[in-house]
Amino acid sequence: MRVALAAEFGTMVSVHFGRSPEFVIADVDEDSYTWQIVERRENTPICEGGGHNAVSFAETLKLIEDCQTVIAMRIGNFARRELNLRNILVVERGGLVADLLDGYAAFLKKTRRRANAAGADARPSTTGGRSNAGDIRSNAAAAHSNVTDIRSHPCFSDHLNRRKARLHLPVSAACNIQCRFCVRSCNPTENRPGVSSGILAPKDAVETVRQALELCPDLSVVGIAGPGDAFASPHAMETFHLVHKSYPTLIKCVSTNGLALPGKAEALRGVGVLTLTVTVNAVDPEITARIVSRVLTGGKAVSGEEAGTILIRSQLTGIREAAAAGITVKVNTVLIPGINDGHIADIARAVSEAGASKHNIIPLLPQYEFADTPAPTCEQIEAARAAAAPYIQQFLHCAHCRADACGIPGESDFADQLYKGRAMETFSHG
Repeated sequence: MRVALAAEFGTMVSVHFGRSPEFVIADVDEDSYTWQIVERRENTPICEGGGHNAVSFAETLKLIEDCQTVIAMRIGNFARRELNLRNILVVERGGLVADLLDGYAAFLKKTRRRANAAGADARPSTTGGRSNAGDIRSNAAAAHSNVTDIRSHPCFSDHLNRRKARLHLPVSAACNIQCRFCVRSCNPTENRPGVSSGILAPKDAVETVRQALELCPDLSVVGIAGPGDAFASPHAMETFHLVHKSYPTLIKCVSTNGLALPGKAEALRGVGVLTLTVTVNAVDPEITARIVSRVLTGGKAVSGEEAGTILIRSQLTGIREAAAAGITVKVNTVLIPGINDGHIADIARAVSEAGASKHNIIPLLPQYEFADTPAPTCEQIEAARAAAAPYIQQFLHCAHCRADACGIPGESDFADQLYKGRAMETFSHG
């Protein structure tokens, strides 16, 4: 596997793809998972005055045409598309060249291990003297298909498959923590997380997926993202069980605050969940206490730094267990100026060490207790991403989806057609 890193001084990936003065070229051995730098190739930057030099861009593509992966701090949509069309994987991440190559080799090893595990689960067995090899081969094919299909997840992929659609099933009304910026709601108008037209009963989920596939054949992901927390009630796991039984090849995805995540990893794999998003807004109990007013645990409400300690421990434990079970983990962080904006690097380091592979920094939507807190500026968001990038890959295309979203993020929305006229419950905030 040949990798091109958009570098400065041969040691640091810290520039936009279009401004890279050179590419460090490395070969990664896919058997031993070791790497070696083979050369440095001088490049003429393609960005000039806000535009692209077409001649330089063609020369850059030719310069790295023998590579299968490009790693850059940032890359524009046009360049990404051209590289993807040439079957070149794009990774947006910054840091030391050596650290990034270590991380990429570890990623390849983890990917191979997951594929092997899927194959191991498919070993032929016998029941009553009759071989089940045919059934097992089918299961193995489905397992391998699911591993590959993660690339079709629009919230996890760096590929053109970001144009794939997703469906959120709003089955989880309750929440087990109270964030100071969160207002859960049932209404058809607000376009933000924590909102849905109503609450879907788990028994209606399979029919909802069937109708969604008719409306949107590009559907690749069925997720549960609220409007409360997926593990504050049993509804999410019940829903995944029903949906996975009927649609085993669709990617299953779940979002959670992580409080009740520990101990769930194997059960999630059992109902087909391969991708997980955990919202981690701090890894310091004092900062968490400024963001979360209370957590509900052990049948009681806990507040202050004690609540922060409980939540952080649960989040990192849950991420660690999920990653060990072969689930791909993304972490969302709400960027709150004056609260956690100076803490982003610590969050990125901690969640990466726990096993998360992607990080999505979301700007605060001023509301509830933070109604008077200004949303972060573009400069503050970019600074936060730059602080986190040396530790974990940044996801840059979040669409702030509703809990009942259906369609391609940022491009199409079939939620109104899907849920209009459907009998759904509502809930009061609390």
